[in-house]
Amino acid sequence: MTKIKVNNYVKHSPPQPQAPAGMMPPKFRINLALNESPYPPSPKAIEAYQETVKVLNRYPNYTSAELRLVLGEKYGLDDRKIMCAAGTEQILSYIARAYIGEGDEVIHPKYGFMVYRFNIAMQGGISVPVEHDDFIINVDYILDAVTDKTSVVILDNPGNPTGTYVPYDDIKRLRAELPQHILLVLDAAYAEFAYEDDYDAGLELVDKYENVIVTRTLSKLYGLSGLRVGWAYSTEEIINTLLHLKGGFNVSKPAQTAGAAAVLDQEYADECRDKCRAGIDYLTAELRAMGLNVTSSVCNFIMLHFPDGRDQMKNTNDYLKDNGIMVGPLGAYDLPASLRITVGTDAENQAFIRAMKDYLGK
Repeated sequence: MTKIKVNNYVKHSPPQPQAPAGMMPPKFRINLALNESPYPPSPKAIEAYQETVKVLNRYPNYTSAELRLVLGEKYGLDDRKIMCAAGTEQILSYIARAYIGEGDEVIHPKYGFMVYRFNIAMQGGISVPVEHDDFIINVDYILDAVTDKTSVVILDNPGNPTGTYVPYDDIKRLRAELPQHILLVLDAAYAEFAYEDDYDAGLELVDKYENVIVTRTLSKLYGLSGLRVGWAYSTEEIINTLLHLKGGFNVSKPAQTAGAAAVLDQEYADECRDKCRAGIDYLTAELRAMGLNVTSSVCNFIMLHFPDGRDQMKNTNDYLKDNGIMVGPLGAYDLPASLRITVGTDAENQAFIRAMKDYLGK
């Protein structure tokens, strides 16, 4: 029997796991695995969402006009240079399809968001991972990796799963020393959590240079993971290129209206951010007091390392699962002795710490 031909890059990429529809996944009383917000969206976003339900018989605005206008006003940006999509992952896939070709080299952090490698492979590109210094990216390593085959540099800043960040002065130097024909992608999904004085998402670089795109999301601080809203800021030329790939009506009406309301409710966002930072400080201090190694994080998650290696990590993770707590093993990131822990509510954080103490006998 002749088989339907499958693109080689699809064939050799790992599929997303999918259980039979009738098989429900295990339920965890505490989910600290996916870097979601532990808090519900802004009450104003919920109200906007509920109002939108009344007109779901109508298609959403094709260009996410209201949301783009709100984002432009909030950050002082030209809304013509903003595009919205169903999550940042969708925008990153557009970037890959538009700017990565067969044999192109794409530089990215070794411990960066795993979607980068998938997108590169799907386009026939060559992944060029660069090392970290104590889980912090050194931009000199990126610059040293540039060749005449480099087409794109992708940098998640702050990083996932590391939780670390590259100071803005280094980002500006990277842009200044990068050849003009190479696209610099700054994935700032966790920018809202990083309020250190020397951090910046890099939006202003878009208005100074022709080869920068910054991607953002409303999934994290704004608590809209379930609605899938991402956005990007770049030159009109780059945005128009990506719009060639955009499907029709890809951002739902509820996502657009709730997203705009969430962005406008800065007071609520600040409250959530402050509670998340306090939770990160608590988790870090408690775990270090147990003798565990925690990478300092500016995000809504921490990276926890086990001194006795993979088996200690696996046994700890199994114990947590048995006690209804889900966290994120990092074997897929080539960190087999590490876990990523998303900050939860105070009660969830305390329950996690109790479970860790019980398991370790502390």
